Amino acid sequence: MIGCSAKMISNALKWRPMISSGMIKDSLELPVSTVTVRRRLCEANLFTRIPRKVPLLKKRHVQKRLQFAKEHINWPKEKWRNILWTDETLRLKQNYSHVLEPFQREK
Repeated sequence: MIGCSAKMISNALKWRPMISSGMIKDSLELPVSTVTVRRRLCEANLFTRIPRKVPLLKKRHVQKRLQFAKEHINWPKEKWRNILWTDETLRLKQNYSHVLEPFQREK
């Protein structure tokens, strides 16, 4: 594969990090297999990460969150900046028929 195509593959992830290797191949109209696309991404230190599964919220959890939101609706931005949000997981909509795997650089 030409170096230019490899660069195009890694650049495609900058704009859409949740895109699959098959979608990259189709959108760039490359005459290669999805395995080749994944190989080029690995060479660019971009690896797939499967999002952590998060249990669905129960009715009481939704009610408590709503109550919290109503109690804190008038908080100024300065107060919110002091909050430590410990659960920074990626939440995907439930209607996806398959798991999307974001590509991330190794740290």
